[in-house]
Amino acid sequence: MRKEFLELLKLGRMPNESIDDDESVDSTIALYDSVLESITLPISYEEGEVLISLFPDNAFYDLQWTLLKLVESLIKSVDNKKYRTLINQCPSEEWRDSLAARFNNWLEKQGNISN
Repeated sequence: MRKEFLELLKLGRMPNESIDDDESVDSTIALYDSVLESITLPISYEEGEVLISLFPDNAFYDLQWTLLKLVESLIKSVDNKKYRTLINQCPSEEWRDSLAARFNNWLEKQGNISN
C-alpha cells in the first residue's frame, strides 16, 4: 500500500466539522488535505477501503468531497458488486447513501441499473 494511505490510516476517520472548532483544527485540516491532494490515480480497491473508512458523519471542511472523488474513481475498475461492498463499508450513513445514489445514477446512465 502506498505511503499516502498508510498516513491516512494513522490519521484515522475525519472528525465532524463544528461551529465550535477553534484555530487548532486548521492543522488537522491541512494534514488531511496535504495527504489527499498527493494521491495519484489510479487507486487500488484496498486503498479505496482506506478512503471509505475516513468519511466523517457529515462534513469536514469540504474534504469529504475529495474522498468521494477518489472513491468514485474506482467505479470503472472494479465490478459493480465489489463497488457496492465498498460503499457499504462507509461509516457515515449520509455519505454511504450519497455514494449509493450517485452509483445508481451512474449505472442508469450506463443502462445497467439492475446491478
